[in-house]
This record gives sequence, structure tokens and C-alpha cells, in this order.
Amino acid sequence: MPNYYGYLRVSTDGQDVDSQKLGLLEYANAHGFAPLQLVAETASRSADWRGRELGALLARAGRGDVILTPEFTRLAATPGQVFGFLEQATAKGVILHVTKTGTVMDGSMQSQLLASVFSMASLIELSFIRERTKEGLQRARNAGKRLGRPPGKTGRLKLDGQLDVIKGYLAIGLPKRRMAKALGVAYNTLERFIERKGLDR
Repeated sequence: MPNYYGYLRVSTDGQDVDSQKLGLLEYANAHGFAPLQLVAETASRSADWRGRELGALLARAGRGDVILTPEFTRLAATPGQVFGFLEQATAKGVILHVTKTGTVMDGSMQSQLLASVFSMASLIELSFIRERTKEGLQRARNAGKRLGRPPGKTGRLKLDGQLDVIKGYLAIGLPKRRMAKALGVAYNTLERFIERKGLDR
């Protein structure tokens, strides 16, 4: 009998996995994946998955076992890192279910094709975002907008190192929820940062 695992990850201690857990459990129940062993951790998605609980989970999973996760982005920050996980899972005969999209990565030709499409789409989107960010920053500079730390603000914030990137995202009109996802932070964290820096004026 296969083992069934659910993997959940949040980026900060201020987040919780409850919203992810509900949809994952509903998917597991609908497909008869029981009993389900849940693995949850708080870690940046940019951290190498091999050194996270996800790596330990894949190490103990065996052929025919199933891992459920809400989204590909729960696994890693880049398509390359996601593919590293998928390759090792396929080599071990472990099946991955991405519950929000119903995508099944089981090593079949169809799943490999889906993985290739996902990778290409992600890389193209990242390329466009980077280019639009550069253009947005340049437009802001040309308009005489200050891109550094606003005067009078003290103390370090989690997103201080991403200030120029966030200004670029705002300049190109990237939705804040997509922005927060790209930065690996909670939406509320991004909102507080924008408000404190006066970027929404």
C-alpha cells in the first residue's frame, strides 16, 4: 500500500498553513488518499528544498508513494529548483499531485510535457517581469522620483533590500498579490511595507 503525504509551507512565522491545508485535505478525501501524513514547515521558498523538511520527506518516500502539495511554488522558488525535485521524485517512483490545479506528475510522458510547459511559461513570465521592472525603474528615475529610502524613516524592514524592485513592480502596475508571491512574503507584509514607505501615494 502506498503512503500518502501532504506538504505545506509558509514563508514567515506570521503566516499559517490553514488555508493551504483545507484545500489539500478536500483533494485527498476526494481521491481516497488516506491516511494522510501532513508535513508543514516555515521556510523561505528560495532555500534549497534538499535542506528543508521537503527534502527529508522525499528521502523517506518510496516507490508508489504520493505527495500532495497545493502549488508548485510551495516546493521551490524557481522552475529549475522545482524540476530538480521532480526529477528526484520521478527517479524514486514517487507521484506528486498539485492539488489546486489537479496536476499529476507521475513520470509519464504527459506529465513530463506538462512540466516542460510549466517551466517554459515560468521562465518567460520571469523574463518579462524583470524587463518591465527595469523599464519601470527607468521611467521612475526619468520622472525624478526618489528610489532610495524615504528621509526620516528609521529601522530595518524585511523588504528593505527589495525597495527598488517593489518600486519597479508598482511602476509597471503589477498586482500586489502577484508582487507578494514573487517576493515570497505575505500580502499583508507587502501592504505594510508600501504604506510605511509611502509608495502608494
